[in-house]
Amino acid sequence: MLMKTTHPDDACDETLPDTALIQTALCYLTTRYTVRPCSGLAHMIVHHLQMLLAHPDMAGLPEREKIHRKLLQHWRHVADEHWRPSPYPGTAAQRGVMH
Repeated sequence: MLMKTTHPDDACDETLPDTALIQTALCYLTTRYTVRPCSGLAHMIVHHLQMLLAHPDMAGLPEREKIHRKLLQHWRHVADEHWRPSPYPGTAAQRGVMH
């Protein structure tokens, strides 16, 4: 089931998949990240957490929202760490592998 969202934090009006599908994708992405960490996966995890938080089905579930917000904060930090400048001159700033 696809849902329309009008969440003010959304960059555009996005059609959201069912929350179970988003959560399944998050499980897959985080598992992939543990096998081969990279900035692309970290950013995808952030995006999926944002979709989950913007989903209308999450309204009225404050404990889940609280957990997802903490996860979002964590994964934003992880994604930012991949792009931190290298302490060694002449080396690439990006860390990790892009898929």
